[in-house]
Amino acid sequence: MIGKGKRTIAWEQARKKLKEEYLAKGITTCELRLPGCWHDNGLSFCHRHKRSWYWSQEELLAAFNQTILGCIHCHNIIEYKKELSDEMFNKLRGIEGEEDVSNDKISS
Repeated sequence: MIGKGKRTIAWEQARKKLKEEYLAKGITTCELRLPGCWHDNGLSFCHRHKRSWYWSQEELLAAFNQTILGCIHCHNIIEYKKELSDEMFNKLRGIEGEEDVSNDKISS
């Protein structure tokens, strides 16, 4: 059996950190709320960019402003609609490069 690779290990560590951060912020349901949303079922982290974009910047895999908590249904929608994905990230996390991570866009 082949063991876990470097990127799998990096993602597992990032996911653990993100889960703790989202829980601490009280974010436990889909933030996207698109039509057909599953709300609190099948949750995963949506990334602002495709996963390969983070290979040279692994620390950003676990950056709050690079992720949104989304159900599988909503994640699949924004995965293939770049304009909608950009719109949602800008609305929820700020425009990339202009974000102030100490002043998150999320209201509790």
